[in-house]
Amino acid sequence: MLETKTFGAPHLVALLSHSEGTWSGPGGWFKCITKAFKKNQSGLNTGLGESLKTYKLWYILAFISLSLYVGMPLSGLTMELSDGYVRLNEAPMVVGRNSTTFHKRYRLSNQITNAAQTAWEMGSPATLPGIGIIYTPDYFDREGHDSLGQSPNLLPTERGIPEMFIVPQALGPISGRSWGLRVGYDCSIIQDISDFTILGHHQGGRCYAFQSNSSGACATAGMFSEVTNVWSYAEIGTMLNVMESQNPHDAIGSNQEPLTSTINQANVLEWAVWQVRTKAAYVEVKNFDNDTGPIVQGIGSPFIEVSNGSWAPNPTFFDHKEYAAFNNVSKDVQDRIISRSEDTIEVAAAIGVRCVVRSVLGSAIIHAETSSFSDFTIEDPTPYGKVNAEGPMSRLGTNVEAVVTTASLEAIFKSINIRAMTTESNSVQVSKFVSSRELQKSAYLAWGHEVLNQMYDNYYGFETSWSDANLTSSKKGKVLTKGELPPLVAVIPFGIWAVGSCVLGIFFGFRRRLADSLNGFSFFRFGVYSADKLKTEGILRAKEAEDVATLWNLPGTLEERPRYRS
Repeated sequence: MLETKTFGAPHLVALLSHSEGTWSGPGGWFKCITKAFKKNQSGLNTGLGESLKTYKLWYILAFISLSLYVGMPLSGLTMELSDGYVRLNEAPMVVGRNSTTFHKRYRLSNQITNAAQTAWEMGSPATLPGIGIIYTPDYFDREGHDSLGQSPNLLPTERGIPEMFIVPQALGPISGRSWGLRVGYDCSIIQDISDFTILGHHQGGRCYAFQSNSSGACATAGMFSEVTNVWSYAEIGTMLNVMESQNPHDAIGSNQEPLTSTINQANVLEWAVWQVRTKAAYVEVKNFDNDTGPIVQGIGSPFIEVSNGSWAPNPTFFDHKEYAAFNNVSKDVQDRIISRSEDTIEVAAAIGVRCVVRSVLGSAIIHAETSSFSDFTIEDPTPYGKVNAEGPMSRLGTNVEAVVTTASLEAIFKSINIRAMTTESNSVQVSKFVSSRELQKSAYLAWGHEVLNQMYDNYYGFETSWSDANLTSSKKGKVLTKGELPPLVAVIPFGIWAVGSCVLGIFFGFRRRLADSLNGFSFFRFGVYSADKLKTEGILRAKEAEDVATLWNLPGTLEERPRYRS
């Protein structure tokens, strides 16, 4: 490059600046910067602009070299060593149901509630056992859900996840083909009667769709008065195999078949609650919170406020609601509002949630690196008759139906760990109404615990773990993870260095030249050629080439010495 007119050195000092590759390191860079502001022996003050013109090749090579120096430390900030897992070629020990054991369950003869219902009543978080990874489709943005941002993962309580694949769990991440439950459920807060498809419309007798496998709509009603200052009336509607459209926030990509196309029909559960506050038995609750959030418009109320400010039964609310007449529920509600009319302080409007659930059993390939699944295939479990089981495992939703049809206000508060209960003497009272958001969270938790019951029986120990030969395990180790800076920060300087080096190498690397490098022998030959012009006392006493005025006047282009080409 120094032999070309474009990049040739204008004088000998500029040529000497390339010796020993000074442009390739910090020492040479600092020395060049000082030269730019130093008055040379030719009497000219080489400012930065003149320096760039004079040493342009030096600056180009220095810039390319600097890119490498900048990229190397930045690359260390784009990645870091963290604690993680390293894949092994060994089958993991896992806990959870498989296709053979799914129906192989037992129940004690005196067992009244199952583990899922007990966990909901205690307010236990819906956490998966072991490493606890919920696998989602590859298109799904896991970062948008806090419940998936920690290990073990939690089944959602804030908002639904369109699709989850729940499989047997190990103590570390696993990969391979696994059998499990593909499920998606979403519970939305209802703000208008038109959003309900069962409640407010169904007029038949009482029935339980999930428990009885009914083909039509079912509804039940109940009154709950476990605390002294608030009592409630609730209606629950259920229906199986309902044609449901996909929610807008459940948009899917093209790389994975959506659950809605695998199971076109969904199961629905609707839950509405009316609350009545009465005078406390002893001391009134200070600052009672009567904010229920969004209410269900148009659904009506079992109670009406009369002209004197008291409350009375709504004579038309229970018309044609046969399910509410079962066990005299509607009569008990009317009798209670009449008997406590003078004690009634306020009546809250109805709050409600609607849950839509889709589920199917099958196998898919799970990917530990991305916590995703692919290539799902429907695969029914071994029939219960072939595994010596007393009966089949109940459908998903049976336990949720049993929970919400018996859920008092106290139970709802306990399920979501809200300290709303206080005691006064021998009475229990609450300090607030249940809000629509709290009702939604409680419903989510009920679904979560039933999912855990379906796959893990709500157990967390590994005493009954088994080896799954279709999967590969992992062990704890050090892995590279994302650092504080994005990778592009290091890619840019490395790209400048790589592209610049390639371009210069391609254009100038294959040309004939005086020597392979500008080494000491090259300068020795140069000195021999210019010996007559360099015989001055100043060159022997000078410390640097810049201190010799003669060198500033000698040409520095090697192309002027063709005799060395032979």
